Amino acid sequence: MRKNHTLELLRLRQIAVGGWLQLCSPQAARLLAAQGCLDWLIIDLEHTPLDRSTAAAMYTAIADVSQGRCTPIARLAGGSMQEIKYALDGGAQGILVPMVNTAQQATEIVRYARYPPVGDRGAGGLDPHLGFGAPRSQYLQQANSHILVGVQIETHQAVENIAAIAAVPGLDMAFIGPFDLHISLGLPGAFWSEQPAFQQAVTQVLAACQVRNLPAGILCADAAGAKLCQSLGFTFLGLGTDAIYLLNAYGEQYGLLHNLPVPAEGWSNHIRPD
Repeated sequence: MRKNHTLELLRLRQIAVGGWLQLCSPQAARLLAAQGCLDWLIIDLEHTPLDRSTAAAMYTAIADVSQGRCTPIARLAGGSMQEIKYALDGGAQGILVPMVNTAQQATEIVRYARYPPVGDRGAGGLDPHLGFGAPRSQYLQQANSHILVGVQIETHQAVENIAAIAAVPGLDMAFIGPFDLHISLGLPGAFWSEQPAFQQAVTQVLAACQVRNLPAGILCADAAGAKLCQSLGFTFLGLGTDAIYLLNAYGEQYGLLHNLPVPAEGWSNHIRPD
């Protein structure tokens, strides 16, 4: 049975680098996974209009073409039993649940993501064991230790409760959602800032994770941001999204063609004026 590559790196306290997929494209997911530069790819089911069949095609494309070297992770819209089961039965090898504010919510998420006796996940679906390259019986015996369960810390309530959240048994990672955390703290949305409130929240989350030996993750805009976050103790590092890179690349070429400066908000957030 293939191991969960990203989970193994996190358990060894090594960095796991990946990207966020917003374009709903199995072909793009396959290309990125086949290239071999990324340890994980997150399929966004919260902010992207993605149907479950397409999401399942993306999970399996990532797992199959990379032979387990790139981990398909589902970023869910919520932590319900239905959403977790749909993702894991469809072939996701990890889940990332947003807006988790309490330890009780984290506990329920872990319970729905694990098979008995430690959880309540049902033994349905054929994609999961095929994605791990193992017979179904072997997968069912070992899946509890190979499915990554992460929660997003992106509200001031979650930061206040982070010590209790980090202590939940079976949790594999606490992931800071920087844009939403900034907004929750009354700040402009950003990947990163030196705003005291944001810096204090980051310090608080990292300290709680360190006490519990829990890996911490964050989405960064680029490699420079990822290096900064790595130096602070984050080991699950995102390098932006496929949509942002696409828009920036074409915007940059448009700007060069017409001798235009880079917009203050970056090409990915820029609309050409009439």
